[in-house]
Amino acid sequence: MNSKYNNLPEYVNVSVMAELLQLSRSRLYQLIDQGVLLKPVYLIANKRPVYTREMAMRNLQVKHNNLGINEKIVMFYSIRPKRKPAKTKRTSKQQTEKPVKFSNKHTDLIEALESLGLENITAEQIDSAIVKCFPDGTENISEDEILREVFRYLKCIESRT
Repeated sequence: MNSKYNNLPEYVNVSVMAELLQLSRSRLYQLIDQGVLLKPVYLIANKRPVYTREMAMRNLQVKHNNLGINEKIVMFYSIRPKRKPAKTKRTSKQQTEKPVKFSNKHTDLIEALESLGLENITAEQIDSAIVKCFPDGTENISEDEILREVFRYLKCIESRT
């Protein structure tokens, strides 16, 4: 066994046991219920589950040997190293939102406008509204903002007629 386990305290609580085994507490309890690992004993004074040094060493042997207390083979997977999130620079809200990608000539936008109460909207009407509302294009504009502006534009035109 590893020399780092030679200095175990007299009693080890469940969280520390899970950490030593490199398992989550829920996985530790699953293995206890399956009979793979020893059940903790409970202290009389505070009724907390703990492992004695010998019990903790036996559980560590189970992981090391892949052979449970119940004499059944158990496989433990190695822990994946945690990835550090990639650093990204975001200067404005527009950069965090995805650019608009409407398929089938604005089908999604037409459905959204119809759900807002506009009827018989055509792709040509949407094209003209987008050109009027976004003369520089919609490359860095969110779908929500496009929907809002196109709705306002078409609603304004509808109220004029």
